[in-house]
Amino acid sequence: MFRITIAVSLVFSACLAAQGKNVLMYGNSFLNYNAGAGVGLRKIAEEAGFATPNVYERFVSSSGLAFHATDPVQVGTITNTLPAGQQWDAVVMQGQSLEATNTLGNPQLFRSSAVAITANVLNHSPNAKAVLAQTWARGQGHHLYLGTFASALTMHGEIHDNYHLAAQDIDAAFGAGTAKVARAGDGVALQEFTPAAYATDLFHPGPRTTLLTSMCLFTSIYEQRICDISANLSFGSPLWGWLNFIGLSAADWDAMAAIADRCADPSLRPFPGSGDQLLLESGNPPGPTNACGHVAVGAGDYLVLQLTSRNGVYDQAPAVLLATAFVNGAPPSPFPSLPELHVDPTNMFVLQSTPSPPATIFTVVPFSLPGLSLLVQAVAFAPSTASGHPGLTTTEGHVIEFQ
Repeated sequence: MFRITIAVSLVFSACLAAQGKNVLMYGNSFLNYNAGAGVGLRKIAEEAGFATPNVYERFVSSSGLAFHATDPVQVGTITNTLPAGQQWDAVVMQGQSLEATNTLGNPQLFRSSAVAITANVLNHSPNAKAVLAQTWARGQGHHLYLGTFASALTMHGEIHDNYHLAAQDIDAAFGAGTAKVARAGDGVALQEFTPAAYATDLFHPGPRTTLLTSMCLFTSIYEQRICDISANLSFGSPLWGWLNFIGLSAADWDAMAAIADRCADPSLRPFPGSGDQLLLESGNPPGPTNACGHVAVGAGDYLVLQLTSRNGVYDQAPAVLLATAFVNGAPPSPFPSLPELHVDPTNMFVLQSTPSPPATIFTVVPFSLPGLSLLVQAVAFAPSTASGHPGLTTTEGHVIEFQ
């Protein structure tokens, strides 16, 4: 009997280990377009080796957070959906596209509704996390920029700030770390609100933005970078099948993975910069050049480093690309008074300086130094909106590893 009990216990434990996360998603058409970000979340979690999450989508067209916080059917989903004894691991909240703007929305109601939804879920599942799925500004050329908003970046700034304020409200009410922001809107901004990121209405997400949103939700819920996933993108694979179904390719995956990781929570990014509209990309052609932040090179390989200002923010700012050599496994520590600076100010050299971005280095690696790497980071000498520093902003740090 003892052996039988042990066997049953082991089987039960294995079943629990295979249980995917329970994720409740409140939103509207922004999360439901292109087969839905919930489908993407499932596919990415599976590709990363996790059990398939149980995603419960409660989408209502044009709805805002106040509706989800108070509607009896939406609230009832919290208690009447899961099997007995199970709890929610995360609740995703995506508001109506204008409600988090100061100009056309109601930020206070948006923020208080986010707190109310979190309270509803925590009453049932005390350990659940709140994930705010940040929306995006309209695409370039949308009619709202004829007078309502000064620019796409202005609209984006209002949305960005109020989603982050809502997360702060949730943390203040229920404890630090309760809320995270899945920053898809920041990723759209880094693409400069190009019409290619949208459906034809310059409003709803195009397939790449649905992929980006799914990736941002994954990094927030699973606390793992997309660039670290060894994705099987070969013809006929499950991930390829989903991408192909929504009209995307392996190249789209690579591009959005880099943007999603650049917008992930700073705690997940190895060398987070200040988070402004300044982007450093690296690559080893013919492989992709992107913002993932790690490139392996050997003697004779090509190396590309590219610094760009997005949305014109740093077009007139002098900038430098800096580098510090280090032994693998022992990178320099952030500068104490400037934590977003990761190169060592006492042991660094200038790769390139420019009176204004863009700046590009394209070179053949002349040697190999196995066991050593370069940490490369760009600095623009202009105020940082994100960090508040009055004189400079930094990109992410990229590791160039010698093979």
